[in-house]
Amino acid sequence: MFEDFIKKWGPKKLILAISDIFCTYVSFILALYFTSPGINAYLEEPFYLEKLVIFIAGGTLIIPIFRYHQLYKHKYFLRRGEQALLILKGLLINSIIIIIAIFLVKTQETLHDSRAQVIIYFSVSFFLLITTRVLIFRHLLRASYAGGNIKEFLTRRAIAIGAGNLGAFFAEILTVKPHYHIELVAFLDDNPDKTGNKINRIPVVGTTRELDDIIEEQEIDEIFITIQSIENKKLLDLIEKCKLTNCQVNLVSNHFDIVTAKLDEGEYHDLKVISVSPKMSPLYSEKFKRVFDITASGFLMLILTPLWLAITAGIKLSSKGPIFFKTDVIGKNGKSFKWYKFRTMYTGSGHSLHQEHLEKLITSNRGYKKLENDPRITSIGKLLRKFSIDELPQLINVFKGEMSLVGPRPCLPYEYEHFKDWHKLKYKVIPGMTGLAQIIARNRDDVTFSDSVLLDLYYADNQSLWLDLKILFRTIPVMVLGKGGA
Repeated sequence: MFEDFIKKWGPKKLILAISDIFCTYVSFILALYFTSPGINAYLEEPFYLEKLVIFIAGGTLIIPIFRYHQLYKHKYFLRRGEQALLILKGLLINSIIIIIAIFLVKTQETLHDSRAQVIIYFSVSFFLLITTRVLIFRHLLRASYAGGNIKEFLTRRAIAIGAGNLGAFFAEILTVKPHYHIELVAFLDDNPDKTGNKINRIPVVGTTRELDDIIEEQEIDEIFITIQSIENKKLLDLIEKCKLTNCQVNLVSNHFDIVTAKLDEGEYHDLKVISVSPKMSPLYSEKFKRVFDITASGFLMLILTPLWLAITAGIKLSSKGPIFFKTDVIGKNGKSFKWYKFRTMYTGSGHSLHQEHLEKLITSNRGYKKLENDPRITSIGKLLRKFSIDELPQLINVFKGEMSLVGPRPCLPYEYEHFKDWHKLKYKVIPGMTGLAQIIARNRDDVTFSDSVLLDLYYADNQSLWLDLKILFRTIPVMVLGKGGA
């Protein structure tokens, strides 16, 4: 059993794991030494012994935490910045677990000096782990792969899901163009008759039910989904399953044509490949985005005050009724909130015409097209809608935290009722005033309803400050030219 464990982990991983535990143990010993009467006290007093056990157990947990974050995959040693961020993230989780354990024991003695001890433990551990991993082991590992073996070191091991014509073509491309640094080691296919066969010398080793075991056994770094015929819902389920492996997940398929056609993505010979792995920047968390939304929306409402006053006067002069149109819409996790727009319709206008129109668009999967010659819209309302100015009061929703500047557009309740389950997945993030569908579909016939959902799902997993800024800047010409307004 122990020999199997050694074989599975490999000597380099075991040495690194032992080094990690050593760093954490040294850290908690120093933390206890600088905040207690002496290390001998921990062997004499019961409450000191409790603290010692908590720190020893907590330090040992660094191994499964680091393993979960793939810090024992040797290829990560070339990436100093990424490895440092993962070490920081792992240590934060580790320290939180130790804090919870100390709190659960909850005696006055164990709580004594705990804050200082955890801070010292975290700081010293981070310094030692960065020193050993990034400066020492990374240098030694690079040296061991010097010369001709560096190519092997850079190569990423991959599997492809889907052993059909597309999978065969993809395998052929990687054979012809080996400079992609991808070693395709196996295929998975849910057709059991294909198991044991070879596609361009690449074996079909099993089905997606065995995905986790094969990922572990083969030390896979990337997954390529090479399936041509699959329903959107099943495809999204497969993508979610692949994401749970913590491997880089890529889609080689016509299902995301709308994304590959409009966004800059990788290209393998004649095949477009899009990454569908979550890539939210660790520096662009939900809290940071919230700060950005509050700052930007507050600033915009301030400088747009004269425009708002002019619009208010125009609405009041053109027709009777309130300035704002308020209605319930669906937002994050399917929860409703009150949505603000400048009123563009005559008071008392019904929604049946719009409801029928949206129902047809969703069920027939057609591109979005506004109702033409809608008699319910006022004269100034047509102008406001053409340039999307009627959307400006949603800055109030952004400031309140119900919306973001960028995200999938919220929808009306009767619209949500016609959504398929996979459509609703786009509301796993906060809805926004503008999004990928709004900037990409300058002409709304260019994007079907399913395409727009795929764009929103892509955004949800790839949020970043750069992507948000790019969407916001590309929204400006859409508004100025009067195209694609919601």
